[in-house]
Amino acid sequence: MGLMPPAINEPTTPSLEPTIDELMGEAKQLITRKDKIEEELRELEDLLISAGVGMDEPLVDSAGFPRSEIDVHSIRTSRNMIHRLRNDHRSVMTDIEKVLHKIHEAKRNEKQQEEEEEATTSTVAPPTASVVIQEVPVAFAIVNAVAPDSPADSAGLRRNDQIFKFGHINSTNHERLQALYGLISRSENHQVTVSVLREGQTIDIVVTPRSGWGGRGTLGCHLLPL
Repeated sequence: MGLMPPAINEPTTPSLEPTIDELMGEAKQLITRKDKIEEELRELEDLLISAGVGMDEPLVDSAGFPRSEIDVHSIRTSRNMIHRLRNDHRSVMTDIEKVLHKIHEAKRNEKQQEEEEEATTSTVAPPTASVVIQEVPVAFAIVNAVAPDSPADSAGLRRNDQIFKFGHINSTNHERLQALYGLISRSENHQVTVSVLREGQTIDIVVTPRSGWGGRGTLGCHLLPL
């Protein structure tokens, strides 16, 4: 019986974790994609507003026929695209959060390694440049209309402002905006801090919901979920 040939162990290449610079580059690409999605959403929502409809208004009349005063096909197409883009937006925001978590973890590991090296050598190394990680707030609603002279208008809310915090309400607990509407109704004549994204900047606005300002509701603006 012949001898079995010796087993040959192929060298394995250790898996390399991405560097902080690589993760930062990935985060930048994701943020660019997020901004593009938000721009496309604004354009489609503007089309619906110009047609006098939103995401839920019926496109047929009382007799069941397509409404003649609007382009039903175009509106249906825009609504479908908005639904798809909102799903894409949620997905890319999740990816951004994951990358930011990896960056923070990599920074912790780097700091721990530096501390261990400093503990085992008396050589003083020059300080390394720090990497500043900017958290990206997750918006959950967008302002698509503000009534003139309303509480929202007086406070400084503007159309296309993206709300990422309204009092204690944020992207994790707004319950498809139902929790937000509940807070607004309970906050009549009380100040509430609203944090928004506007043209890449974060802005804090203090609004006081109130009735009797001359329009509908206590806030005077229309919100859409993201």
